[in-house]
Amino acid sequence: MPRQIFIAILVVFLANSPALAQNDIFEQVSEGLEKPKVVQKKEDYLSTLVKALTDKKNYIIFKELYGSTRYSTQVEKFEGRNSAGFILFGTFSGPDGQIGDLNVQFRTAYYNDQFDYGIKMTRDWLSNLDQFAVELHNAYMRFRVLPPLLNVRVGHFYVPYGLQPWIDTHGTLLQSPTMRFIGDERDWGVAIEGQNDKLEYELGLTRGSGMRYFNKDNNYAVAGKISTPRIGQRINEWLGASFLAGRIYDIAARERLRSWDMEEKDILFKESVVKKWRVGIDGQGETGPCRTRFEITGGQDAAKEAVLAEFFELKYALGKGSRWNTYFQFENLTQDFTKQNRASDMTVRAGLTYGISANYNIQFVVSRDLSKTFGREDTWIGVMFYGQKGGGLFDW
Repeated sequence: MPRQIFIAILVVFLANSPALAQNDIFEQVSEGLEKPKVVQKKEDYLSTLVKALTDKKNYIIFKELYGSTRYSTQVEKFEGRNSAGFILFGTFSGPDGQIGDLNVQFRTAYYNDQFDYGIKMTRDWLSNLDQFAVELHNAYMRFRVLPPLLNVRVGHFYVPYGLQPWIDTHGTLLQSPTMRFIGDERDWGVAIEGQNDKLEYELGLTRGSGMRYFNKDNNYAVAGKISTPRIGQRINEWLGASFLAGRIYDIAARERLRSWDMEEKDILFKESVVKKWRVGIDGQGETGPCRTRFEITGGQDAAKEAVLAEFFELKYALGKGSRWNTYFQFENLTQDFTKQNRASDMTVRAGLTYGISANYNIQFVVSRDLSKTFGREDTWIGVMFYGQKGGGLFDW
C-alpha cells in the first residue's frame, strides 16, 4: 500500500512540474527585487570638454560688414573705416549641463586719414595703424564651474569696469567711455564672474596691455565690478560699482606725446605704461521708449593729483515699433581736478539710427568738442553702415 501511494504522488508531481516551475518561489522573489543598473563609466571634465569642442554642431558663425566715413572740420578731411569681420560663438554641454562657451570676434579693416583727440594721425604718427589692420576684439573661453555662481573666463575680453563689460558697442559709431576714462578697454587675462538673485560680480586680473600682449615696465591691471543682478525682467537694468588699479598701457597717453623716436620702442612703451587707479559707479535703466546710461569715474594717474570723468547717454525710440532711434551722449574727462588750472576734454554727440532690418542698419552721428585739453577742438560728422548675419560662411 505505501508503495502504491508513493507511486501515485510521484505521478502527480511529474504531471504538475511545469506549472510548479512557472511559479517557482525563488523566481517570484527575484522578480520583486530591483535589478541593479548597469554602471557606465562617467567621463572626466577634460574629456567631455574636448568632445564638445570638436563637435561642429556646437558653433555658429556671424559675418559682419562695416562701411563708415567721418568728416573732420578741424583737419578738413574725410577718414574711412571699411572692414569685414567674423564672430564665432560656441556653446558646450555635457551630461550634467552646460560646461562652457566660446567667443572669438575679429575683423580685417582698411583705414585712411586717421584723426582723433583733435589731432590728425596718419601712419607716420602711429606705428600700429596702417592702411590694413587685423583687429582682435574678443577671444575667450568661459568655463561654467558652478553656474551661475562661479564662471571662469580666460583670454581676451572687456576689462570688468564700468559700463563696457555689459553693453555691445562693437558695431556702433557711439562708443562707451572706457577707453577715454581708464585707457584700456579689452585686455588679456583671467576673470571670475557670477550672480544670484541679490548681486552680480566680476573680478579680473589682466596684463594691462590692451589688444596687444606684452610685458614692459611691470604692466598689469586688477579690476572688479559688483551690481544689482541682470535677471528676469530686469535683464537690461542695473546699478553697479567698479574699481581698477595697475600699470596700464594708455594709448591716449602715447598719442599725446609731441615727439618720440620710433626706433626706441622700449622708451615708447615705458612712457605709455601709466600707473593709475579708478573707482566708479554706473547704471542703466529703461522706461517706455527711453533708455538711459551713466558712468561717473574718479581716480589718479601718475603725476596727476586727481582725475574725474562723467558720461551720460539717452536713447529714445521714435514711436512704438519704429525703426528710428535717437541718441544723445555727454562725456567729460577732467585732469588735475583739485587744481585751479584743471582742464577738461568735454564732448557732446547726437546720433540717429535706422534699422533696415533685424540684420542691417545705418547710423548718423555728429560729435562736437566743447573744450579740449589735448589737441584742438573739433567737430566731426560720421555715417556708418553695419550688417550682421548668422548661418553659413557665405550666407547673407
